[in-house]
Amino acid sequence: MKTSIKLIASALLLTISLSVSSFGKGQDDHLTKAFVAAMFPANNTSKLWLCLEKYKPEEKVTLEVVNEKGQVMFQEIVSGKSRKKSAIRQQFDMSEIPDGTYTFRVSAESQKEEFTFKLATPNLEVNQPIRLVAIK
Repeated sequence: MKTSIKLIASALLLTISLSVSSFGKGQDDHLTKAFVAAMFPANNTSKLWLCLEKYKPEEKVTLEVVNEKGQVMFQEIVSGKSRKKSAIRQQFDMSEIPDGTYTFRVSAESQKEEFTFKLATPNLEVNQPIRLVAIK
């Protein structure tokens, strides 16, 4: 009985020590990535939000909106040296852009991410009455 309790206790200690020692060995995003980006629609249906956090302030980050033909519709270069904060949140108004599929590119020297989205204007159907009734 004492042997089985000692065996279980030593196995438990070994498992805990191995899990604790391997806990901090994962890759840290701050060391491997230049930025992290997220894009999502705003409450207004024709606007998009971009949230960008730069991990390496010395790298310039380029923001581009590209259409289906590969034409650059918008371009901005974000440099972090003059900014106090490394987080950028920007809203983009897409109401003046025609319907189609677009790609939002966020790129730095060591990293590139793309977000593809589709703009479409909904069709409004007007229900016409099938039969008219006229009264004299």
